[in-house]
Amino acid sequence: MINSTYANFLTECGLEVNKSDFIYLNEANQIQVSDDALTGMMKFITDKYNSIDFSEIEKSAGDITRFKYTRMLTDNLDTLFNIYMNSVSTDSGAQKYAEIVDKCRGVLQFLQSERMLFSTLYKAGNGIVQLLYTSLVSGIIYCTGILVSNTIRFVTSERDADCEVLFDEIPGTIRHCHIKNIEYAYKSLSDFDKYLNECYKAYTKKQNVSESIGTVLFAVGGVVVGIAMIPKIITLIREIIYSIYCSRTKISEMLAIQQELLKTNIESLEMGRGNKKVIARQKKIVSVLEKLKNRFAMKADMTDNLKRAQMKKENEILRIDKNSPLMNPENSTSGILL
Repeated sequence: MINSTYANFLTECGLEVNKSDFIYLNEANQIQVSDDALTGMMKFITDKYNSIDFSEIEKSAGDITRFKYTRMLTDNLDTLFNIYMNSVSTDSGAQKYAEIVDKCRGVLQFLQSERMLFSTLYKAGNGIVQLLYTSLVSGIIYCTGILVSNTIRFVTSERDADCEVLFDEIPGTIRHCHIKNIEYAYKSLSDFDKYLNECYKAYTKKQNVSESIGTVLFAVGGVVVGIAMIPKIITLIREIIYSIYCSRTKISEMLAIQQELLKTNIESLEMGRGNKKVIARQKKIVSVLEKLKNRFAMKADMTDNLKRAQMKKENEILRIDKNSPLMNPENSTSGILL
């Protein structure tokens, strides 16, 4: 039966579809076009993925408890949350960042609670789950890094007797692409959970769910899984991978600044606030933070613009014209399908 299900699906994945052309395709060709388009899109995504060093995340193979920096992320999110909540009474703008921290925590908790599904499917070679896992972990890292660099500062007294960590927002930070990615991920967790469970059911039945996008979409007993869940997963993967790719900020840089925050906070608690050695270290971190603030503040809009331009360019490459053997030239109106 010819309908707009696949056209709507492609639109949700971020592709433009000329429905007046699409409806003239029979269902087999609608499926073929959808599969070809998504296969092409995933190739672009994996090309970007392969140019980024995700090795530390990949070592954990879907089990967030085995990721080297999970504890650090948890501790830094707690530190940031306390800073924001302590500032709410004097600056209500801190509340929205406390909510972002809660969303990071929510995504992290999801990775922990579903680590058996993630790990099993990751090791089984399910490519979509592998990309989803890596995207969620790196999304938390980058969001937390942006919060550290763009929303706090260290303040020492005139006599260097004490040092405080205060909320200090760079205007527009809340709209940063890495923050928006976590908000989208948090909102979609129930869909990700459904997809993981459907994939696991298929895996236990010895069905192959990792050979191609088309297999996942249309063969795994699974039109509901493919149509309802895949767009959100692909959208998130694409947004996070392209945000990292276009920001040109390495994962190691994001982790380094968070390690410094954690070390300094621990030293302050263990050695006592006001300790001159601690303050000296904190002043060095201030210098690093300021440099990163300038870089990220300048890159925020540029990263988003570069990302959108890259996606638009690639979407155009995936277009199908009226001369395609899949098309019926007598019915084609504009000659453009995607």
